[in-house]
Amino acid sequence: MVTLEEFFESNINSDSDNDSALMEDALSEVISSSIITNGSSSLSDDENFLIISKTKSDRIKELLNKKNKRQLIKYAKKTGLINILYRKQIWPLVIRPPSYCTVEYDNNNKLYFCPINYYAADKNQIESHRYYGQVRMDVERTLKRFPPNYSDSARIELQEELIITVIKMLIKHDYLNYYQGYHDICLTFLIVLGADLCLPCIDTITKSHFKDFMEPTMEKTRDLLSYLMPLINCVNSECAEYMQRGGVGNVMFALSWFITWYSHVLDDLDIILRLYDLFIVSHFLMPIYVAAEIVNFHADQILSIDCDMPSLHQYLTRLPSELDSNTWEEIINRSLHLFRNHHPDTLDVLNDEWIKRCEFIEKLPMETSIRRRYGKDSLENDNNRETSSNINDRNEQQGALPRIVLWGVTLTISGLAIYIWNHTQRTDPTTIISLGDFLAQLYGK
Repeated sequence: MVTLEEFFESNINSDSDNDSALMEDALSEVISSSIITNGSSSLSDDENFLIISKTKSDRIKELLNKKNKRQLIKYAKKTGLINILYRKQIWPLVIRPPSYCTVEYDNNNKLYFCPINYYAADKNQIESHRYYGQVRMDVERTLKRFPPNYSDSARIELQEELIITVIKMLIKHDYLNYYQGYHDICLTFLIVLGADLCLPCIDTITKSHFKDFMEPTMEKTRDLLSYLMPLINCVNSECAEYMQRGGVGNVMFALSWFITWYSHVLDDLDIILRLYDLFIVSHFLMPIYVAAEIVNFHADQILSIDCDMPSLHQYLTRLPSELDSNTWEEIINRSLHLFRNHHPDTLDVLNDEWIKRCEFIEKLPMETSIRRRYGKDSLENDNNRETSSNINDRNEQQGALPRIVLWGVTLTISGLAIYIWNHTQRTDPTTIISLGDFLAQLYGK
């Protein structure tokens, strides 16, 4: 008979993906065996959950005592780290703070701490920093990201700690440029690790996962984000083609997902922390793989929406916030599988293939694509049997409005992007970027 502990151990030690249905069957068998062995007649779902959680908690505690970093990393990826108390002990262990800022472990309190305040900065240094005003404005208007059980005074204190945390990091690494969303990253670490311990961990993660977003221009961010459509094409080529035709192939809908590890678009702190468990111990492009699987999970709904940019963009932007915790676990498992099948080293090749496919998509009429999906008769269901010339006239009339809407939305987004750029990217307050300059920065022309 397999015990619960043996089940978790085999799951974590496995290097291959586990089919979710098989895992559920195996877990059910393990629980049933435990019930029979213990002589219990039945257990509720809540009681089963408590048994599983307790076993997992005991196993994590054992690995922590042994400082088994390898196994803890696998737990972080595949199942998550249960609660903030464990994260406070495990995140510093798996992140590896920088060598110039030592972090020590207190055996009595079972917590890491910083013996030296390496990031010390006085009030004048902080308030005179070039990004201080922008950071304060961003933090003060991000109310939904603060835990709901905080009192007003506690929230204000946390806001001030967050502002100081962000600015201290920018002071120590003056070559980094602040972007809107970086404060969301810092807030998550601040909530879990506290004001002192979060700084060395943010330091390491910033340089390993976020430095490309903090360049003077958006060029690297744009290039990294461009890997999303090739990955979507790998898992669902039909959905990728539909999105490309609908004008969302630039994947701007996923920008905030990528650069904030989804924390800017999610309200549930438990889900945010589960994703951070995964991203902390994964390749910095893992959020792109997760985005591809989010889109793939909703492919049928996406294909049922009008094929135009306003409709698709509006639907796609809200997808992460509509997923429950069980669905997120499925998305994570799919993403790990996708990562193994299409490692980041292969993404440039996939991107080249996608560019060629886009050239084919542009040449293929929309009517041909619809027939290929639904069959020839799908365009001939009109009871009046309209002639092809009348159909073409009607299509031209219907196509005019989406084009007008497309240009209107494009100009609106461009204006908003320029506003954000002027308030977050420029280092000289006297310089304002124009529409032409912004598009040149964005598209490298």
